Amino acid sequence: MILLSVLAGLVYSCRETEEYPVIPHLEYNTFTILVHPSGYDSAGVLILSYTDGDGDLGLADNDSSDYNFFVTYYKMENGVLKPGTRFNPETGQNDTIFFNNRFYNLAPDGYSGWIKGEIEDTIRPLYDPRSTKTYDTVLYKIYLVDRAGNQSNMVETPLIVVKNP
Repeated sequence: MILLSVLAGLVYSCRETEEYPVIPHLEYNTFTILVHPSGYDSAGVLILSYTDGDGDLGLADNDSSDYNFFVTYYKMENGVLKPGTRFNPETGQNDTIFFNNRFYNLAPDGYSGWIKGEIEDTIRPLYDPRSTKTYDTVLYKIYLVDRAGNQSNMVETPLIVVKNP
């Protein structure tokens, strides 16, 4: 019995403990296009992996912050990726298109320590309703911010070809 306890202690002590920086880190995993029954690309599901050394990702239920997950839309125009824009009738200017979102605490209340996992975000609409092309090429750049205000690295999707209605 003592030998078993010593052996278990040796195995446990040789196990590496994971440590991550307190600044969140993102990695791109996948982007899945959802096709409408009519044949056009209606939405996209973005999956990213994250790590955070102090587990403070996500907003508390009572947090009034607008967003903590930031997605900027880029569209290929004449071979060059440019931020996608739409006309704002209130300002008379073109505003950059964002698909920002918010997510809630990823760790239980009172937890302190590292966390890692995946974040899934659905982007709607995937197509540009103003486009006159059958297909557009787009890209998304993404980052997140933790409760301490630390901004993660920015990741981007590969180029995505979108079939319009």
